Amino acid sequence: YGYYENDFILIYVAEMSYRKHQDLLINVVNILRTRIPNLKLLLVGTGNLLNKYKEQAKSLKLEKYINFLGYRKDVPNLMTIADVSVSSSRQEGLPVNVMEAMATGLPLVVTKTRGHIDLVKHGVNGFVVGIDDIEGFANAIEKLYKFETLRESYGKKNLELIKGYSIENVIEQMKEIYRRYI
Repeated sequence: YGYYENDFILIYVAEMSYRKHQDLLINVVNILRTRIPNLKLLLVGTGNLLNKYKEQAKSLKLEKYINFLGYRKDVPNLMTIADVSVSSSRQEGLPVNVMEAMATGLPLVVTKTRGHIDLVKHGVNGFVVGIDDIEGFANAIEKLYKFETLRESYGKKNLELIKGYSIENVIEQMKEIYRRYI
């Protein structure tokens, strides 16, 4: 993919929209570019705010730190080259991008919203920060950058936690629900 081994890669797979709040991540990268000079943010997806977000990144001179990848069919491969998965949503249901990151064994930094907090426990398998907390988001990423053992620990915990969402477990849970009511 053209990235270097020492690049510190963040990934966010989501529609480019107000609800998904990529502008927060662009501001986070603006803070972190001096703290993590090898930082790369991969923004995967399309949407009605794509051009606005590209313009925001350009106006902050972040082109070398942020890559807008558009619609991709190789998300699992992109996840494997990332160091951290991020999700800055203002609102979520059950976030598939977070579940994919967990299944890849990535540590997470997410905003405090329904869906995220169902999957990510602060200090257990990632960090949960306020929806508009740019500095808190940046600090969480920087901590994961500085402490490889913490990244590994959260990644292993995610591999363990995601098993609860396996098709086999879901089928058994559904069978139990049906048994109770039929």
